[in-house]
Amino acid sequence: MTGGRVTLLLVALAALPVGGCGADVAYTRAPDRRVEVRLDEYRVLPEHIEVRAGRVTLVARNTGRLTHNLAVVQFNRPLGDDQEKQYGQPTRTLFPGQSAQTTVQLKPGKYRLVCTIANHDNLGQYAELKVVP
Repeated sequence: MTGGRVTLLLVALAALPVGGCGADVAYTRAPDRRVEVRLDEYRVLPEHIEVRAGRVTLVARNTGRLTHNLAVVQFNRPLGDDQEKQYGQPTRTLFPGQSAQTTVQLKPGKYRLVCTIANHDNLGQYAELKVVP
C-alpha cells in the first residue's frame, strides 16, 4: 500500500459510527401484560417488546396481504434437526384485516414472536420479546 491509500483507509475508518451493532435497543413496554402487534410481509411490529413475567396475552392483527399467525418460540434458533421450543399455542391463521389473541405463561428471559407459516420467520417476520421479573 502506498502512503496515500493508507491515509484514505484511515480516514474512511474514522468516519464509521462508533455505536455500531451494539447500540442499545429501545423496547416498547407492555405494562399490563397485553402485547399488541401488527403482522405484515415480513415483519412483526413493534420489533422489540418488554413485558413482565406471568400470564401474557398476545394480540395480533394482520395488516398485510398474505395470511399470517403469531407464536412464541425460544430466542436462540435451534441447530441442525433440533425442534424449536414453542410456548403456548399460536394464534389461528389470520387473513388480511383479521385479529386474534393467545395467552401464554412466560418466565423471565428472551423469546421470539414469529409467524410459523411457510418460511415467514426466515424472511424476517419475527420480533424480540424480553420478559422481565
